Parts: sequence; C-alpha cells; structure tokens
Amino acid sequence: MSNITSNITSAFLKGEAKRISNSYTDGKSLFLFDNKIAEHKDDGLYITNCGWESVTTKERLNGLPNVRINQLKKKWYLNGEVWDGEWIKVNNNPPPAVDEDKVGSKFITSKKWVQSDGWRGYEEPIYAVCGVNDTGMWDDSPCKSDVGARELAEMVAVLKKNKIPSKKITCQSSNVFCIRRYLIVPPKYIDTARELIKEHYNNGADTTLLYLSN
Repeated sequence: MSNITSNITSAFLKGEAKRISNSYTDGKSLFLFDNKIAEHKDDGLYITNCGWESVTTKERLNGLPNVRINQLKKKWYLNGEVWDGEWIKVNNNPPPAVDEDKVGSKFITSKKWVQSDGWRGYEEPIYAVCGVNDTGMWDDSPCKSDVGARELAEMVAVLKKNKIPSKKITCQSSNVFCIRRYLIVPPKYIDTARELIKEHYNNGADTTLLYLSN
C-alpha cells in the first residue's frame, strides 16, 4: 500500500478532511480524481469504482476495512465475489464524527457525458449550476464568446452576493465548432445556488445564451 493510500484512507476513516495528490476526503466521502469512491452512511461504509477499473482505484479501495479487491480475467472480485463496481455496503461500522462545515466545501469537477442522439452529446459537470455554448468570435457565430462570458459573469455576481463560491470550467461537445462553458459550485451549495440562478434567470435577466443545469 502506498503512503498516499495509507494517509488518505486513514483521514477518511477518522472523519478528517485531507487532500493528497489526486485524492481528497472531507471526512464523509473519499474522492479519487474528483470521483466519489467511498462514503460513510448511517448504516455503514459504501464503496464504488465509478466505472474506473484502474490500479489506483483498486489500491485506494483496498486501503479500507472489509475491502479486498482483486482482478482475474478482466473481472473485479470484491471479497471473493464478482463485483460490477456499483455502490455496495462493505460493513456496518458507524460513521465517524466529521466537521460538517468542511463536508462538500471543495470544488468537485467530475463530469458526465450527456447523449443527445445516437452519436452526439456533450460533457456536463455534475455540480454545474448554469452554462453557455461558445462557438467563437466569427462574424456568423451563433454563440459569441464575449456574450457567453458576460452572462456567466452576471451569474458569478449573483452567487458572490449570496456568499457562494463558484468556478468556471470548459467542457467538450461532439460539435468540433462548439465548446461548453459552465459555472460550478461546491456540492454543499448546489441546491441553493441553482435556486438563486433560476430565480435571477426567470426575473428578466439579460441572457440570450445562458441555460440552467439541474
């Protein structure tokens, strides 16, 4: 077991917030590359591989109690049973005491792929509150960069006024002429932030490109 795995899983099991390299815990959940791979719940400890059957994912999970993962003929086995990587409870241990102010307070940039038809789609951050399409600054561009930037900046101001931090990130789409820009917030603020953005949007905000995320 590497030092990173040992230290980050130790903090997670104690309910402490800690970040080391590509791993992070807020005491309640354990993340690898912004993907939640373990979580303390009232009835025990739950794990998942988030669809990533990587050596690092396996090592991090193997650092947890009652977890022994090995791979045979391209299949993962959890404690001797074939496992599809979906969420599963591994023990009944009570959750540790955590600092609730730190739970969900960090930006998580995990994305999902949204399929729009048989072969087209786009990336969308899980914790996005709104976004715009960006097709550049060409004369015939339907979604000009400066317009989208202005509209996102207006939403940043709305969130800042309510003391909610936000971050802009860029995602890809299957349209090579269009990228998608989003505004994300830490998980603990997501519901409040979406309501604030929706209220501002519905109350006559000067938006032509902005769309809401939910």
